[in-house]
Amino acid sequence: MFDIGFFELLLISVVGLLVFGPEQFLDAVRTTLRWVRKLRRSFDDVRLEVQRELHNDEVMKQLKDSAAELEHELRDATAPISEQMAAIERDARAIEDEPAREQASPVKKHETGVESP
Repeated sequence: MFDIGFFELLLISVVGLLVFGPEQFLDAVRTTLRWVRKLRRSFDDVRLEVQRELHNDEVMKQLKDSAAELEHELRDATAPISEQMAAIERDARAIEDEPAREQASPVKKHETGVESP
C-alpha cells in the first residue's frame, strides 16, 4: 500500500519520539496503527465489492449472450414446424371452404340436348 522502507520507518520513529516524547509515543503508534488497519479494511472491502460487481456484470453478460443464443436456436428449430403448421391450416381452411363453394355455385348438369326417357 505505502512504499515505505526500513530507513523511512526509522526516520518517522525518531521524529515521532522527539515530537511526542517516550511516554505518549507508544499511544500515538497504537492509534496510528489502528487507523491504518481501518483504512486497509475499508480499501479491501471496496476492492472486493468492485471485484464482485465486475464478476456479476460478467456473469450477467454471459447469461444474456446464452439467452440470445438459445432464443436464436429455438427460432431456427421451430421455423420449419411453424411453416408446416401454416400449410396445414391453409389446407384445412381450403377443405372447410370447399363445401361452401359447391353450394354457392351450383354444378351445371351436362346438357346434351337429349332428353332421358
